Amino acid sequence: MNAFKRIHDIFSSNVNSALDKFEDPAKMIRYTIVEMEHSLEKAKASASETLTTIKAREVELKSYKEAVARWDVRSQLAVKNGKDDLAREALAEKQSYSAKVTALETEVAELKNISASQEAQIAKLIEKLEEVKSKERTLVARAQHAKQKIEIEKQLSSTDCSAAIKRFNEMEEKVERLEAQAEVASKSYVNEAQFSEMEQSDSIEKELESLKAQMATNS
Repeated sequence: MNAFKRIHDIFSSNVNSALDKFEDPAKMIRYTIVEMEHSLEKAKASASETLTTIKAREVELKSYKEAVARWDVRSQLAVKNGKDDLAREALAEKQSYSAKVTALETEVAELKNISASQEAQIAKLIEKLEEVKSKERTLVARAQHAKQKIEIEKQLSSTDCSAAIKRFNEMEEKVERLEAQAEVASKSYVNEAQFSEMEQSDSIEKELESLKAQMATNS
C-alpha cells in the first residue's frame, strides 16, 4: 500500500508550493490534513475488505478440510465393504479437496501478510496525521513568518535607497544653512547694538563740545 508515501509526497509538494507561490499557509495545511484524513479512510476501508476476505476464505477452508475428512472416512468405509471403485472415487475427491485446502491455506497466509502490512501503514498514517495536527499552529506561524520575511526582503530590494539618502542629505544641508543664518543674524544684532551705542556716544560728545564752545564765546 502506497498511501503513506502518497501523503508524504502531497505534504512535501504543498509546503514547497506554499513557500514559492505565497499561498495561505493555514489553508494549505488544512487541505493537507483533509487529504490525509481521506487517505486514512480509504486505507481503513481497504484493510476492512482484506479482513472480510480472510474470514470468507477461512470459512471456505474449514469446509474444504471437513470435506477432506469426510471423503477420507468414506474411502475407508468403501475398503471395509470391499468396494474398491467407491474407495477410488472417495480418494479422488479427498485429493481434490486436499489440493483446494493447500491453495486456500497459501492464499489466507498471503492475505494475512497483506493485512498486517495494511495495519502497519494505517498506524504510521495515524501517527503522522496526529503529528501534523499537533504542529498545525506552529507550522502556520512558521510559514507566515517565512512569507512575511520574504515579502519584506523583496520590498527592501525593490526600494531605491539612493533617492531617500539624497533627500536626507538635502534636508541636513538645509538645516545647516538655517542654523548658519540664525547664528549670523544673532551676531549682526549684537554688533548693531554696539555700533548704535558708539554712534550715540560720539554724537553726545560732539554736542557737548559745541555747547562748551558756545558758552565760552558768550562769556
